[in-house]
Amino acid sequence: MTTSPSAAPWADQPYKLLPHPRLTDTSASYAFHIAYEMSKVHNVLTRGLNAIVLQAPHIPESTKEGYSAQDVKDLLFYVEQWAATVNHHHNTEETIMFPAFEELAGQPGLMSGPLHQHEAFHNGLVELLNYAKKFGERPDEYQWEAMKSIIEGFAPPLMQHLGDEIGILKDLEKTCDSDGLKSIWANVEATAKASGNLTMFYNMFPLVLGCIDKTSDGGNDGLGFPAPFPYAIKFWFGRRYAGAWRFNPCTYWGKPQPLAMLPENRRK
Repeated sequence: MTTSPSAAPWADQPYKLLPHPRLTDTSASYAFHIAYEMSKVHNVLTRGLNAIVLQAPHIPESTKEGYSAQDVKDLLFYVEQWAATVNHHHNTEETIMFPAFEELAGQPGLMSGPLHQHEAFHNGLVELLNYAKKFGERPDEYQWEAMKSIIEGFAPPLMQHLGDEIGILKDLEKTCDSDGLKSIWANVEATAKASGNLTMFYNMFPLVLGCIDKTSDGGNDGLGFPAPFPYAIKFWFGRRYAGAWRFNPCTYWGKPQPLAMLPENRRK
């Protein structure tokens, strides 16, 4: 359970976080471990989206009192990096993980369900990414209602997918060898780390770290980053776009914090 940072709305709403699958049998298939780890990743993505939809309405547009071009730019950079993170995550699934599961099971098309779900929200996600890039350069033309409409168009199929995929991964125990699944997951993790170029340290990792809540699931909700990593992000890589990371719902050490751009928190 999350330790709420205040009485104000927080990033566990409006889109619901996923419960983590429970391992009740130590001999259970590695499929359950994969499902457990994936649920944590999906909750990071959900917290990021919630942080956007809760705080964005309170960033004044150019026609309103209190408008700040920098605030809009920071918001849209945050949105851009959230969308890019989701795209990166699903590209890894489509190009590495899903084909490996199908090969292990000897069942081409085994992962067609989640692939079709990706297609249901992909165009909307790209539209959001392009919107954030475009109006990040023209902040005086940004409109929350326009961005909100894009989000509301793809968010329902995205959230459906994030929940459904956990059950699909658990069901791999029926078709895949546990040791084979363990090997695939190790390869996915190694590939993801190897693909982490320098740009991601400045653009994506500050958002990912800032959406991890280590107060949930008994403190086990981290993603396995090495202990020095939060220090490197906070005191070096995160400084370049520090304004954008104001929208993060957690500290770099996984502690929930008040949403900085809500009116009740900005006054303090």
